[in-house]
Amino acid sequence: MIRLRPFKRQDSEMIAGWLTDEKSFMKWCAGMYRFPMTAQQLCDRYDEFCKDDNAWFMTALDDSGRVCGHFIFRKADCVNNSIHMGFIIISPDMRGKGFGKQMLSQALKYAFEIFGAHTVTLGVFACNESALGCYKAAGFIPTDTERECFEFGGEKWDCINMKAVRK
Repeated sequence: MIRLRPFKRQDSEMIAGWLTDEKSFMKWCAGMYRFPMTAQQLCDRYDEFCKDDNAWFMTALDDSGRVCGHFIFRKADCVNNSIHMGFIIISPDMRGKGFGKQMLSQALKYAFEIFGAHTVTLGVFACNESALGCYKAAGFIPTDTERECFEFGGEKWDCINMKAVRK
């Protein structure tokens, strides 16, 4: 079972260690961090988000309490009852086993039941097929596509915007 708790600075060492391939790294962060990832970069971004009342970091824990996932909530909008997820990642040793879907299910439960959102949005590069499949499995549906919005290694990537709506 995946559990969620607020991010702690000490989580950054483990999370930074999951991002070792530059292309996968760019699919995750869209250039918002510098490769190679460091714990300090994650902590610096966390410090920035602490100043934003509409954004916060979350950490996922496995059954033993070990850090196994991470994401952020941002653009929290109490008027329109919406929130955006980003920087979603699961530990490499847990990928392909349903843990990502579990983490997203817990995140949606948090967004809908605790924050009170009606809609949760996210964006994913079309070339990130495993993440796209995970998001669909967790209940996100595509809403539109931004064509060639990011370039990496001579490739232009499309971004698929997705949403999940409280039932």
